[in-house]
Amino acid sequence: MNLKLKCQQSDHQDEIDTVCYNQLCTEIRLNCFICMKKGRIHNDHFDDVEKINSLIGFIESKNQECDKLIDDLHTYLDNLNQSFTLLKKGIRQKYTLLQQRFLQLNSVQINDYLNSSVKFMEYKQSITKIISDQTNKLIHTLDNLYKQLKLSSINHYQIDENSIKLSKDLYDKGCELYQKDKYAEAIDIFDASIQQNPYDHLSLWCKGSCLRFLQKYEDAITWVDKALVIDPTHVNSLHEKGQCLRLLNKYEDAITLVDKALVIDPKHVISLNEKGQCLRLLNKYEDAITWVDKALVIDPKNVNSLHEKGQCLRLLNKYEDAITWVDKALVIDPKHVNSLYQKGVCLRNLQKIEDAIAWLDKALLIDPKHVQSLSEKGECLRLLKKYNESLQFLNQALSINPQHTFSLQTKGDCLRDQQNYKEALIYYQKSLKIDQNDQYSNYQKEFCQKKLNQ
Repeated sequence: MNLKLKCQQSDHQDEIDTVCYNQLCTEIRLNCFICMKKGRIHNDHFDDVEKINSLIGFIESKNQECDKLIDDLHTYLDNLNQSFTLLKKGIRQKYTLLQQRFLQLNSVQINDYLNSSVKFMEYKQSITKIISDQTNKLIHTLDNLYKQLKLSSINHYQIDENSIKLSKDLYDKGCELYQKDKYAEAIDIFDASIQQNPYDHLSLWCKGSCLRFLQKYEDAITWVDKALVIDPTHVNSLHEKGQCLRLLNKYEDAITLVDKALVIDPKHVISLNEKGQCLRLLNKYEDAITWVDKALVIDPKNVNSLHEKGQCLRLLNKYEDAITWVDKALVIDPKHVNSLYQKGVCLRNLQKIEDAIAWLDKALLIDPKHVQSLSEKGECLRLLKKYNESLQFLNQALSINPQHTFSLQTKGDCLRDQQNYKEALIYYQKSLKIDQNDQYSNYQKEFCQKKLNQ
């Protein structure tokens, strides 16, 4: 690329010919031939003067260095967040006790809990002081860096109106592809939009959303973070990052982001629903319903919220109530696969196995690769003692997602029911590799081992 830039000196008519890269240079860095001839500049560091066409390579190199630094900063932040998450999770596990769990403890375990809890207040004050002090130090350091780098005085990136308009047009085109589930194509358009206007937070956010749909959750967060640097109050970006964190099983961190979105917009339905999902995944079903109900007050016909409430009720063993809410979702969207699947699960728990299969078949007609429906149908067929058919559906599920623990457990159950304990043991062990604390798989593993030792 041939750069053609006019010299800054008013009496010079030549184009810029050279550029100086010396770190200590105080002269004008871009010079024409006349500048170099008359001014005798850069003489003490002439080795750092290059032809103007080298500027493109220099800019690309600095862009890469900048991106690398930002990636490193993200890594530090991720490490910090992981440590915080581990601390919060540990505190919750040790010092909170659900009523359902409390009723299962013996007197020795309750005594241990009381000993820990009595000391909690002392630890709480110490933890609060340590974290507060270190946080204030870090904030002070970051503020100083911001001032030293003079980041508030950026003026070299002036975007013309034409570029802004072109960026907006490209964003609209990308959104059309996004709505049609053409995520890879949409990303190419959003990239073009960002090239025209790197400060277009909507394109940055939508690119992140596309990456989430492509199951590239870490990459998605990187782009959403860029949107949040430009507009920290952008609700959809905050929600999007929360959704990615949930999909990475970082439920506490996800709630933190969603809460930020809800501070800005308390009626943001998808954030209310997202918080409900995270609480459900933390086994806080009643709390989850509270937040989903808030979403339904605002939008009573939101299919995802209706389905989510049904799912929570199922997990509370309220199968009839769950079906009521799932049916409401299916009235609005008869092809909502998750609701069809959810109804199948409820019917199976109500011992209506044939009916359950009928609803699961409806789900699989729409999405033949829906892992949960495949594994659930496998479970229903097992209960009907149709083991060969059951294994066919379970194998289909595991071919799509080899890490699906319910499919692994159910295949183990299917083999166990046929007294094939050796092979059943393999699948319980595979399940435990994914979740070593799963009590059901542990129990079944021990059962099979006892049978094999008889």
